[in-house]
Amino acid sequence: MRDSKLVLIFLGILVFIAVGFVLHILEPILLPFVVAVFLSRIFGPLNAALRRRRVPAALSILLVLIVVSAVLFIFGSAVYSSAQSFSAAVPRYQERSKELVGQATGWLVASFPSLQAQIQQWNWQEVLKASTLTGFLAATVGSFLLFFNDAFLVLLFLVFLLAGSEEFPEKLRRALDTGNAERVSAMMHNIESGVRRYIMTKTLFNLTTGALVTTLLAAFGVDFPLLWGLLTFLAHYIPSVGAVISVGLPTIFLFLQFSPGTALLIAILNGVLQFVMGNAVEPRIMGSSLDLSPLLVLIALLFWGFLWGPWGMILSVPITSSIKIICENVGPLRPVAVLMSGSLEQTKPAPGPAKVGETPA
Repeated sequence: MRDSKLVLIFLGILVFIAVGFVLHILEPILLPFVVAVFLSRIFGPLNAALRRRRVPAALSILLVLIVVSAVLFIFGSAVYSSAQSFSAAVPRYQERSKELVGQATGWLVASFPSLQAQIQQWNWQEVLKASTLTGFLAATVGSFLLFFNDAFLVLLFLVFLLAGSEEFPEKLRRALDTGNAERVSAMMHNIESGVRRYIMTKTLFNLTTGALVTTLLAAFGVDFPLLWGLLTFLAHYIPSVGAVISVGLPTIFLFLQFSPGTALLIAILNGVLQFVMGNAVEPRIMGSSLDLSPLLVLIALLFWGFLWGPWGMILSVPITSSIKIICENVGPLRPVAVLMSGSLEQTKPAPGPAKVGETPA
């Protein structure tokens, strides 16, 4: 018995490694597919509304594709223009960083005369080189721009997802007997509505937070407010860590643009704004759909970030939340949803008909 348990443990480890390897190798295909799945959940209601108005299926899908293409084009254009402006401003930031390093070195030498030789030997220009940070940001932005080269693949997957979603319930009824078909259909309806509600609510909330940050920074004349707003929009898909990134990274460049007092004021206002939105407003809006264990969020962030880079980090929590919603609505997997939750309250399934694995009352 003990040997069989060890075998199962080792098999589980091997399966986990194999799945991770496959996900990493198939990133060029799976990443656009996952993005297309989330887009289909967001724009699916639009397609359904057009179909209810007796718009032909081909025309409704075409209209949805036009809307999605416009959104992707606007988003990609904003990222590209911000990246171009940022690259042009790198020399100015480099000079400002040298000036700040010189001032800091002079203050340290004046404050600690006994350490003058050691301080002057330190190569501060290399340690605090602005191009290092700007290079990191440029590489991150570049990864997003490269992803938009695969926009055609995303749209292609989206066409098939939208085209197949309408006929699937009827296929399900024909494939299964009446009782099982109703239970499976109820489960899939609850999962789909839960995932769609989470994705749409989270996206609209992040969009609102990004717009507020852009407005705040633009009001103070901060360089590239649109870039920092886009960063906030994307980073807030990652709980806790995303807020640190969306507040910390602009703060560094605030001190390169403004005086320390002004930079600190803007940074505090930005931090307070995002803190209130993330800790007071978001929990009321999202409810239990964002109730994930902090350790699970960290593991998911590391796992998907290692597999798919920055896009994997952004998609890590939506993917994990979707898995939790699925587990909540599948009877045998309900304990997994409880373990994934971040609170001690019992994880409850979404209201609706009986779930798979349960007997209707």
